[in-house]
Amino acid sequence: MAFFENITIGQYVPRDSLIHNLDPRTKILLVFSWVVIAAITVNLKIYLLLLSSILLVFFLSNLPSSFLFKNLKSFIWLFVLVFILQIFFTSGTLEILYHFGFMYISGQSILNGIVYSLRLAIFVLGALILSLTTSPVDLTDATFKFFSFAKKLKFPVEELSLVTMISLRFVPLLLEEAINLKKAQIARGASFDGGIFQRTKKSIPLLLPLFISSFRKADELALALDARGFRSGQERSCFQRLEFKKNDYIFLSFLIVMIFVCLWIRKV
Repeated sequence: MAFFENITIGQYVPRDSLIHNLDPRTKILLVFSWVVIAAITVNLKIYLLLLSSILLVFFLSNLPSSFLFKNLKSFIWLFVLVFILQIFFTSGTLEILYHFGFMYISGQSILNGIVYSLRLAIFVLGALILSLTTSPVDLTDATFKFFSFAKKLKFPVEELSLVTMISLRFVPLLLEEAINLKKAQIARGASFDGGIFQRTKKSIPLLLPLFISSFRKADELALALDARGFRSGQERSCFQRLEFKKNDYIFLSFLIVMIFVCLWIRKV
């Protein structure tokens, strides 16, 4: 359960920083660009450029570096797994270094392991920065603005925005509930020590009360929505209007420049 204790994706940390004060649509476009560029390209130079821009944005967000290291530590096993799979099960044109039966290690497979691990790190860090610097309400309003054109096609934009906000809010709630359940069972004499398989087996009894708790929270949320007069399909207004400012245009210009630089690197 230490894996869940270190994850902060889905949690919002309020700060008075340049990144926090940006329009949520700007941050969504920035993170979306990181993810798309990383997904459609396999280039080490481009990935290093994307990681540099991610670290720059994280530095400007005035967040503790512990958030960054804790989340990367939680996913280190996945990075290692991707790296190992790429080493033993991919081929390439570079020189073969070691050979084990039908499996072999080449310079190309090592390079692929590094590249695909960096790609996964970009995905994780992008989601982390977006959740830490943007409140669920702002993300909901941004989603509504992005898909407002679909209302003419009878698409339930308001419901989609609401579901987005609830999903984002439920992630930290469920993680917190899982941690509390673990502490309660430890207080009653339960042990979660041992290897990875033993810890996984011992964590299974936590699933049933976690599911029950999640269903109870969902039922309470439905009652709260009904008590506040929520009706599907009705027009609703926003308490805070989203508006692009000077810093948003600067970051959007930075985004365009980054995209052109990545395209140039890809052609070189």
